[in-house]
Parts: sequence; structure tokens; C-alpha cells
Amino acid sequence: MPTQNYLFRGGEKILLEKQAEVFTTLAPDARSVQTLAQHKPVQEVKHVFSNLYKVTVEAGARDVLMDELRTSDRTPAVVHHAYHPAGDDATVYYLTDLLIVAFREGTTTTTVETILAQHGLRFVRYFAETPFSILSLQVTKSAGKNPVKVSEDLQERPEILFAEPNLVNRFQPAYTPADSLFRNQWHLKSTSGIELSPDANIDAASAWDLTRGSRSIVVAVIDDGFDLRHPDLNGASKLVFARDFVDGDLNPAASRSDYHGTPCAGLAIGEENGSGIVGVAPGCAFMPIRFGLTADDNLLYEIFNYTGKQADVISCSWGPVPVYAPLSSLLYQQLTALATTGGPRGKGCVIVFAAGNYNAPIRDMNNKDFTWRHPSQGLKQTTGPIVNGHAAHPSVVAVTASTSQNRKALYSNWGREVDVCAPSDNVHPLDYQIRVPGQAIWTAYNEALGTRYTDRFGGTSASAPMVAGAAALVLSANPSLNAQQVRDILQRTADKIVDENPDPILGLEKGTYDANGHSEWFGFGKINAFQALQLARESAGAPVTDPIDTDTGEEKPDIVYAGIRIAAILVNPEGEDRGKEQVALMNTTNEAVDLAGWQIQNKSGERERVASLIVPPGQNGIVTLKNINLSNWGGTIELLNPKNVPVDRVEYSWTEGLRVGWWKKF
Repeated sequence: MPTQNYLFRGGEKILLEKQAEVFTTLAPDARSVQTLAQHKPVQEVKHVFSNLYKVTVEAGARDVLMDELRTSDRTPAVVHHAYHPAGDDATVYYLTDLLIVAFREGTTTTTVETILAQHGLRFVRYFAETPFSILSLQVTKSAGKNPVKVSEDLQERPEILFAEPNLVNRFQPAYTPADSLFRNQWHLKSTSGIELSPDANIDAASAWDLTRGSRSIVVAVIDDGFDLRHPDLNGASKLVFARDFVDGDLNPAASRSDYHGTPCAGLAIGEENGSGIVGVAPGCAFMPIRFGLTADDNLLYEIFNYTGKQADVISCSWGPVPVYAPLSSLLYQQLTALATTGGPRGKGCVIVFAAGNYNAPIRDMNNKDFTWRHPSQGLKQTTGPIVNGHAAHPSVVAVTASTSQNRKALYSNWGREVDVCAPSDNVHPLDYQIRVPGQAIWTAYNEALGTRYTDRFGGTSASAPMVAGAAALVLSANPSLNAQQVRDILQRTADKIVDENPDPILGLEKGTYDANGHSEWFGFGKINAFQALQLARESAGAPVTDPIDTDTGEEKPDIVYAGIRIAAILVNPEGEDRGKEQVALMNTTNEAVDLAGWQIQNKSGERERVASLIVPPGQNGIVTLKNINLSNWGGTIELLNPKNVPVDRVEYSWTEGLRVGWWKKF
């Protein structure tokens, strides 16, 4: 006699029967759906919700095909039976891979973690904090059962108040306003919790007491496309210099198949706007650059050539699989030049690359046999050298992933080339359905794909934009820094997290630090945004001087070259503009500064030199422009020091420029 199954829902215990010729699949990507539809017994594959699809098959073929899919490396999809109440085939229950579970009051975190491990469950999120805890849990392959059967097992435990499968036709998570999702963004500010260490975050919340970023600092995200209508990727003067290298226009908006760019951008620069998520550098400008994640050397050069002229920071959450993929000489030299003299300030772009998600070395010229999982083709082997050319480049900031427990993410690539790490999720690199501990990342998502936010983003794709956001905060605090100085600050202020556990797949132990303070798993450590900003501000407060005249060899009076910022502008005074437009400059150093020799440049490249203006420490000085005009139709204004080096850059919109008699503050 077949085993009876029950659905627990709303206090009810419902006897279930399986749909005869229907099952569901949680497909990881569109290619998996196409592959599934080509199986001979499949009659129809219909989208239900998010990545859940209903599969209708020929009579008698259901279980055979489900068993085949569960053991296939080429279609790593999760498949479940579809159910209906006994005697009622008009009501169909479609399972996701989630359970909603309530633990009784007094259940300890240790007990919850033990139950998760015993039943193959992965923590996803809290739903509520009441006398008992309501959690969303993912059923992984380690469970060996589908969510209905796991819920039945859980229901028998004394610690469980209820355990119910999350059904598509009955439940969708609700999001509350006023940036409420920030409490779920443990990577920004964490506390103790299930599989969560209180120091797993990057301390962005403390950093925001110093700065939340300046619109004058531009963060470029190069990726597959962006939901440009998303409120967290928008805002006054937020979007700048957008470019689409797929369609050849200035609108890098995502199509339905593009999902990656939006969550990456949300993590770096997500706007603080009273709802949704927040990025590491919410106040910074966003430069979206779209390409198809496939490009020859010529196109890559064009992408970086365009981006490198305008961006202070470039974030790239993509790279090759573990094969021999060195850069061309053209691209190698280009990245070197951009990191040295690129960007709008001519002081170099901070170029950030994700290390990759295959638990592979970034560079191993002696590799003979490395097994890894291709996202759509299953297990592969590389029997020759492995080089990830972008992440291995000496001028690039290569970023690996740590978990919510301050350990190595099992999938994270590694090597001597790693600079720093940042938080992300944890997934088994060879079998995505095996349970491993660690929470995933909340960020923005594409509304066209069914949801505005996701709680299941991860990979080094999530870690890299966090580092890019931290770099942007550093430059907001001290725009006089060059790219190498920013990189050094991120490394010097990183937290030395330690993971002494051997890698369960390769058996490697690389989670400690050598005499130079470097770990092959974590680089120089997990970034700490607050400590990085403190060091950046200290650098800004110390004047940079040239004590020796290079022509005479004699000592000369100190000349300050850093620590001055554009505080406000008046671009549309009452009456005639010429001769009355003004720029307020703030002295952030610890001594009075004579700004003689400094220059102000408008968006047309015209400059006006300051004759003499002594500004006390911590105060503003006003420069009235006599020889150049500031456009009322929006634009940029740059401040250059006596060495002709850009020190600060601000941007204003046409609506701000047309307001008569109004000072625009920065």
C-alpha cells in the first residue's frame, strides 16, 4: 500500500494524492528549461512563478523522467511531485523548495542549527520574532526527501510548533516600507543568529556615520543588464554615463533573460530612499555598462576604454571558468594603464573583479586534474594550466567570498593573487543541492522576473560589488587618493578572519595568514568599511606638501595639495550670471590653507585659477567666478590643485541648475 502523505497548512492536516502526469521543477536557468522541454515524454513546460515550472508528461512517464532528472549532471534542476487533496483534483499544490517552520518558545539557536543539519535544511530568512521564531528554510538535496515529507518529519519533533511547505498558490513573502529590508542585510550590519556571526559584516553602518558616499564618485558596474526603473538604482543625479554594448545605445536596460547586473549594482550603490535595500555606497553615482558576457578582445577594450574615462571605481562580477584564460597583451596593458592614470581624476580607476565560484585556484600552471561544475553542462575536468586572467592581474582588486559564519565560502576561488574578501552565501561547488551552512545575501532584483528584491543572491558576484562600494566610500571621504592608495587602505584595514578547517573537497588548509599578513583564501582579510574610512579621513586631514624645490634644492613653503573639497555651488544667481556665479570650497585639513594656484573647471573644460584665498581649518571659502560660466543645464565641476591634479568633482542636474538664487550643497 502506498505511503500516505499529508500537507500541514493553517492548522489543517490534508491527505494528499499525487498528480498523475504532472510534476514541478525549480530550474536554475532558461537553458535547463529548454533542455527539459526536449525530453521525449514531455508534452508541456509551463512557467508558474519565479523559477518554478509545471511539467506535463505522457501517461506513465512521470516517475521515470523525475528519477532521470534527479540524477542528471546536465540538468541540475530540483523536481517535485505536484499534489492535490484526496478526492479533489481541481485543487493543485505546487511545491517550492522552501518550508515555513515555527520553533517553540525557548528553542535555542544551537538546537535549531542541529535540526537544520539533521534534516538537510538551509536557513533563508526570519519571518517574525514573536514568543516563537518563524523561519523560511530551504530543503536541500541532503534532506533526501521533498518538502512535504520533510515537513511531516519536522511536525513530529517537540521543538516544532508547525512546519508547512511554502506553496506557490498560497504564499508570497511581503516586503514592508522604510528600508525595512536593511535589517535582513547582515553583510552590512550583523548580530548573532542562526548560522550567523555578529562580526561577519563589513561594518558599513558605522562607516555611514562618516559618509554614505558622494555623487561626485562614480561606480561603474559592467554586467549583463540592469532594471533601470528599480527605485534602488535610481535617484536624483544617480545614473550617469550609461552605455549598452549589446544594442549599441545609451540604455543598458535588462531583458527578461538578464538578471545579474541589477543585484550586483544594488549591493554596491543601492540608493537609500526609504524602502527596499541599501548598497554599501548609497550616495555615490551609478554608471551602468551592459554587455552580453561574451566579447572578443576588441570589444572588451572598447568597454573598458569608455568606462575607464568616467568611473572612479569599476565592479566586474564575471570571469572565465577554471581553464587557461590569460589576458591578451592589449587588455593586460590597458588594465595597468587604467589602474594607474584612468578615471575622471587621472589618478587611476579602482578595478574590482570577482575571483570566481569554482573552488579553483586563480592561477595554477602545474594543474593536472581539476574537477568543477559548469553551470549548465554538469561536471567538467581541466587537465592543463588554470589562469583567470582578470583576477590574476596585479593591478586588479581580486575578491573572494566569506560566509555568514566568517569562514571560506566553499565555492570561492583562491590563490596568492587574492586581495581581500567580502561576505556572501555558501553553496557546495560540485552539487548545489547539498546542504552547507551559511546565509545568502539580500539585494535588488529585476521586477520583470517576478520580484523587486531577492534574499538568495550570492557567489563572489555578491562580494565584489561590496568591495567596490567600500572603495567608493573611501574616495568620497578622500578624493585625493589614487587607486593604489585606495587598494592599500582596503587591505591594511581588513579584518583578519581565520578558517582553520580544511576544505572538504580539496583538503587544503589556506585560511590562516603568512608572515606578510596574506591568506590564499581571504587575501589580506575581510573588508571593514568603517576602518577603511577612518584611515582615508586621516590621510585627508594630513596635508600633502612639497618641502623641496626641485629646481633649487632649497626648502620652500608648504603647499597643500589635498584635503580641499567643493562644498556648494551657486550656478544661477539672480540677474546676470557672468561675474556672480560662486563655488564654496571647504578646508578639511588641520591648518589654514592658501588656495592660490588652485583651479575650478566647468563641464566644457574651461578653467579659472584662484588668485589668493586663505581658508581657516574646517571652514569654507567662496570663489566668485569672473572668467568662466557654469551651465544652468546641469553638468560637472572639478577642483584641481596646484599640481593640476583633480582633487574633487561634483555633478548637478538641470533642475538644480535652473533654480534661481539657490545654492546646491554637496
